[in-house]
Amino acid sequence: MKKAFLLKAVFLFLLVTSHFCLQAQNLEEDTVKRDTTVPNSAKPRTVFLEVGGPGLALTANYDTRFGEGRDKWGYRIGAGYYNTGSNWVATIPFQVNYLYGFKKPGASSFLELGAGTTFVRSHGSTTGTVFQFDNITGFIGTATIGYRYQQDNGGINFRIGFVPILYDEGLIAAGGFSVGYTF
Repeated sequence: MKKAFLLKAVFLFLLVTSHFCLQAQNLEEDTVKRDTTVPNSAKPRTVFLEVGGPGLALTANYDTRFGEGRDKWGYRIGAGYYNTGSNWVATIPFQVNYLYGFKKPGASSFLELGAGTTFVRSHGSTTGTVFQFDNITGFIGTATIGYRYQQDNGGINFRIGFVPILYDEGLIAAGGFSVGYTF
């Protein structure tokens, strides 16, 4: 029994560590001709600060596309925190979104549609400002319908949007505004 266990452990160890030793090389020269007159369509990455929106308060966010190009499908994730002294709320918003460019090609203006969830942890006290989400821990549903301005070659961007929030007690119509940088 011990020999079988030892044999299996050695085999598993060799299997796991073998990927460090394996290498693949392409010895052939790249003979594919490429059209150099067509500019490369880079995947933009955006960082931004948002007031309101799916993060409920003040959030720092990261946004990118799944494929190449500045529009189509992508996602955003962030982290937020707001404190009034006796009350605080911390959030982690995550959304999958779709960008539709208004002026093709090289659009700078986009319609943004998104849906996702936000993890909320809050603590409230009756002595301070009362939040809609006092003393909860859990997930809420969020959506975004908005406008995004994002320059062709990166730089400053801004977003404004309508954000419906779905939680246990109903629906809240909220909004958000953000400013950031695309690279």
